[in-house]
Amino acid sequence: MLHTVCFSNFHVEPCTKFRTLVDVPRTLNAIPTTFINGKYDGPTVLVTSGVHGSEYPGIAASMELGRDLDPEEIHGCLILMHPVNVSAFWARMAELGPEDGLNLNRVFPGNSTLSRTYKLADFLLHEFILKADYYLDLHSGDLQEDLHPYAYFPGNASEEVNNKSRELASQINVEYMVRSTATTGAYNCAALNGVPSILVERGGTGFCCREDIDAYKDDVMHVLKHVGMTPGYDHSHLHTFTPQELTRIEYLEADRPACWYHAKHSGEMVEKGELLGYTTDFFGEKQEEFHAKFSGIMLYMTPAFSITPGRVLCAYAELPEGYVPQASQTHVHTNAVPGDVKKIG
Repeated sequence: MLHTVCFSNFHVEPCTKFRTLVDVPRTLNAIPTTFINGKYDGPTVLVTSGVHGSEYPGIAASMELGRDLDPEEIHGCLILMHPVNVSAFWARMAELGPEDGLNLNRVFPGNSTLSRTYKLADFLLHEFILKADYYLDLHSGDLQEDLHPYAYFPGNASEEVNNKSRELASQINVEYMVRSTATTGAYNCAALNGVPSILVERGGTGFCCREDIDAYKDDVMHVLKHVGMTPGYDHSHLHTFTPQELTRIEYLEADRPACWYHAKHSGEMVEKGELLGYTTDFFGEKQEEFHAKFSGIMLYMTPAFSITPGRVLCAYAELPEGYVPQASQTHVHTNAVPGDVKKIG
């Protein structure tokens, strides 16, 4: 039966699209949000982007989907938030929020009595995430991260939620999906509370490129079709990739401020023992070398020269034995304007 949906202080009637700013209580944050309560009965799906304010392609994709989708096409209720972390978006801050210097994706489930970032996490969890049947969180490499597209799905929730999340990840047009063993992050917190969830990574280094935006839109629509929300969606092409599950991933971090000389790029193969990069002080004196502990694929690399303690230098993953890469995924930076927009003048 069709019904009015309620999120925070908003009530959205069936067959209605509603675009508004959602105020986060006891903060100055207001999240641009599109509610689409469809013409037909179906699941409730939440899509967030811009949890980290400088990860742009998912934000642009969510904005465009919210603008273009019609309630007449939707079975259930779709909520798109674009971006979640508005103050970080305007500040062009990598990972952190400007008010308290915290990483939103590291403070879930949040706390309504603590600082702004904790309040935002608490609000998202209780007013949106826990009311959804499925949750997609769209990310990118941040300002300092060069990234090879892939997806995460939770591995520490119930078997049923883990399996449903894995099914969502398998709909994404990427070559790799990583089973997460973490309990942090919005999607892992959602899964631990019974909501099948995934985190998708596309783009990075501050770019907002049309191919990443369009790929993200296709990812979201493919997942929505899988859960029965957009049965009429025809992506009109075959996916290039069938995601392969990766279970062993290594994150390298510096233990002190340093200058970072990276030796690999995202998407490149690495061999056990191969040099991944090294750090120096301001006088060029080498501090530490980093070598691969096993062979695999470089998922993301920090090409930024400055490194501070706790920031990831790179992340690489072990491939299944005998695995052969499915296709080249070389990334060429383009503009963000759709191809059908003509030049004026």
